[in-house]
Amino acid sequence: MRYTKKKSKLVSQLTSYPVSRLNRQTGKQANRQTKNGFTLIELLIVTALLAVISLAIYATFNSGVKIWQRVNKQIPEEDLDIFLEKFALDLRNSFKFNGFNFLGEEKRFEFPTLVNSPGMNKKTVGKVIYLYDSESNIIKRNLLDFSQIYNGEEGTTQELLKNVKSLKFRYYLYDKEKKEYLWQDEWLKEDLPRPSEQERGLPLAVRIELEFGNGTEIKKFTKTVNIPVSG
Repeated sequence: MRYTKKKSKLVSQLTSYPVSRLNRQTGKQANRQTKNGFTLIELLIVTALLAVISLAIYATFNSGVKIWQRVNKQIPEEDLDIFLEKFALDLRNSFKFNGFNFLGEEKRFEFPTLVNSPGMNKKTVGKVIYLYDSESNIIKRNLLDFSQIYNGEEGTTQELLKNVKSLKFRYYLYDKEKKEYLWQDEWLKEDLPRPSEQERGLPLAVRIELEFGNGTEIKKFTKTVNIPVSG
């Protein structure tokens, strides 16, 4: 009886031992596979996160490019504003000066004014010429200081405004004979009879009328600048 019990106990140990060992080995292999790989759900989550991050990066980059293009885009109206400001500043600084006359035509006029002399590195008496080149559709500004005028030098020419389809300068004065104010297309043109030195002066104001634009869109602009020391 005792021998039978020992034998059955030994058999049960021998039988159960390989199974438990097999189970442990199978569990270790399963854990090892889990640690070395990804599940389908994990792959889907990672793919979705990458898509969201990529979309956010693209949106930020695209927005930055658009802002850069908008900042660096040349706006024609800004060029026009800059030109008109310079035009008005030159006229408001003009004055009567013996030897430098105010001469005006429809597409060109010149007048004495204060200029920044590149040679003298300071402001001095000089002459500014505004000229419209109808072939290139460009308004040009020629600057000469006092020394350049008397030395017969050409001065400095600058292209102020492009894409000008048409331009006209007009000059405002008081007609003593008619006793009325009126606009005229010329002012003391060189080939016209000159008035006496007392009557020679500056117009009360200068008006610029121009058509400006690029392509099919063309706009009309008018600006009138009063001259403080005219009369």
